[in-house]
Formats: sequence, structure tokens, C-alpha cells
Amino acid sequence: MNKVLLLDFECRPINICSWKRALILLMKGKAVNARRLNDIDSMIRIENILIPNVIKLTYRLAVPYQELPFCRENILVRDEFVCQYCGKKFPADELTLDHVYPKSRLGPDIWENIVACCRECNQKKADRTPKEARMKLLRRPYRPKDYLMFELKKYPEHIVRQWLDYFEAS
Repeated sequence: MNKVLLLDFECRPINICSWKRALILLMKGKAVNARRLNDIDSMIRIENILIPNVIKLTYRLAVPYQELPFCRENILVRDEFVCQYCGKKFPADELTLDHVYPKSRLGPDIWENIVACCRECNQKKADRTPKEARMKLLRRPYRPKDYLMFELKKYPEHIVRQWLDYFEAS
């Protein structure tokens, strides 16, 4: 997973892009290495090319608000692949999505009504609310606020550690 953190002109994180996109920005002169040139640990090696894992735009850019897509993958990432009823962690293919307020009662498909749930708990809860099923949610479902911080959860810890300085500074 060769991803590159993209910073704006003032060194604030604005996006995570592929190494290919980063290489294009570097070659066109639209971005530069945001770290010291001799910092080999912060480079991505693609065949015989070294690409920095953090680049900075060379021009000002108005960054539009980014809405986090409502999808299964993002619900599972938000809930950290943990069933919100029994608290056990599962692989993605063993989790289902559960409507806290049942869909049969017109429960909406929104961030605040859907949680990750194992099959066993989903069957046990069935078409009832958690209160009716005598089940307790580990935490209330919510809409993630910060798009970029949420995206960081999808990457391995060793990559995120290299980028965190830029998030704390902004």
C-alpha cells in the first residue's frame, strides 16, 4: 500500500493520494518533497524510483469540504470491526450491518442508525430495537466529522506514525 500524504502550501494535510498521483505532481513541479532530502526512511521505493511519502503543493489551493461516503466499509472502520452488541472483533466478511431502529419500522439508512454487528447478534436482535431485544450497544453510532483523520484509520500504523506530525501541527 504505497500512499502519499499531500500537504497544502502551508503544510496542512489535505489528502492521501497514490504514489502515481504523487509522482505526477512532483514531475510537473506542482509539488515538492515535504521532508529533508536525505531522509530515506520517509521514501517509498517503486522499482528503482524513490518517492517521498509526504509531499507539499507549491501553490495555494482552496480545499473543498469533503463528505465521508456512507458505505459498509466506512461503517466497519468507524466501529473498528467490532460487533457493537457483543464486543467481539471480527473480519469484515463475518460482520453484518444492523439498523439500530429497525428498517421494518422505517429506520433510516444513516450513520446514526447503523452499526457493525456479528451474525449471531443480528439474528438475536432481529426486527426489534436494542431495548426490546434486551441488548446494549457498546457505543452510540455517529457520523465521523473529520474526513482525513477518519481516512487514517484505514492505513497501517507504521505509515500513520510517519504522518501524525503533520496532523498535530495543523
